[in-house]
Amino acid sequence: MKGIARFAIVRFAVEGFHNWPNAVPPREYLAARHRHMFHYEVQIGLVHNDREIEFHDFLDFCKDNCMKGEMGGASCEDMAEALIKKITLRYPGRKVIVKVFEDGEVGAKLRTS
Repeated sequence: MKGIARFAIVRFAVEGFHNWPNAVPPREYLAARHRHMFHYEVQIGLVHNDREIEFHDFLDFCKDNCMKGEMGGASCEDMAEALIKKITLRYPGRKVIVKVFEDGEVGAKLRTS
């Protein structure tokens, strides 16, 4: 049906450690290595309604290809961009939206144009 945008959506969380080297007061403590549970929400455009991209396969792909563990100075924006790049290589020509949240509270949203 015309006018309807279809997306598969997956959500998952991974443990990671990072820091913000250029942190300024009053958040200078963020310059030190610290832990978060990073919550991802990933959407990918679909052409039809018949599981064109199987949800669980897409979830596995995203979990296998996201940043996690030791990430140095990577931000939520960096994490989202890195995953978008991998998704668009695997699934070219699709709209992709990636959201990454620190501990499910604050984060970033990036999308392809």
